[in-house]
Amino acid sequence: MASIINLSIDDLQVPLRIVKETRNSVRVSIAKKYVILRLPNYYFGDQVNTQIDWAKDWIRKQLAKDDTLRAKFQGKDFLTGDHYRINGKNYYLKISSGKRKTNAGKLKNGIVDIKLSDNLTDFQRADVIQQLMSRVVGQDNLKYVTERIHELNKLYFQQDIKSVRLKNNSSNWGSCSSSGNLNISTRTLFAPPAIQDYVFVHELAHLIELNHSSRYWKIVRDVMPTYKSKEKWLKENNHLCDF
Repeated sequence: MASIINLSIDDLQVPLRIVKETRNSVRVSIAKKYVILRLPNYYFGDQVNTQIDWAKDWIRKQLAKDDTLRAKFQGKDFLTGDHYRINGKNYYLKISSGKRKTNAGKLKNGIVDIKLSDNLTDFQRADVIQQLMSRVVGQDNLKYVTERIHELNKLYFQQDIKSVRLKNNSSNWGSCSSSGNLNISTRTLFAPPAIQDYVFVHELAHLIELNHSSRYWKIVRDVMPTYKSKEKWLKENNHLCDF
């Protein structure tokens, strides 16, 4: 069982995810989107409130020690009028908020119209906008990415592809399943076409070798002899490829 509350710590709003589970101890940790407070199932009422206060003090101490942690929970400052040049297309951001339960985004004439609930913290707001931007821009570029992957597959691999999807993934540039599903991170759309092709080739090669063995890298090298320079570009420019 889990619930989320927002803690006011000095001038910062920090989302705290409270998880009750089978355990006898209390644990607090910092995850990607929340601070997580894990409690025994049998904690209720004042017991829970006491641990929330303890977690709040713990978070305050961590914020004082680590400036990057404060920046994490402040979130990126997305603004109406922000311009993005992605995969050769121009996108302009329009943000509004109000008394609504859900968040939504749609694209019209190059404008990504984001509508937000007004009860989000700064961090949650930035995270939601990033997710919606990824979804909207991904949908707008899916046809091109799918066609290019199938083109490269026909030229070099001739393998069965079950599906191609663009996903909001920051942990890798893409993935390929044993059943032939290719997932490409929307961050790839920020890269030049030659770099995108490398990401596509990298995943297509996994249709033959679902590993990173020497045989796998030979397949990649035979298709793209300069693949190492593409790997280098991705590592050096990773921070530029995101919403």
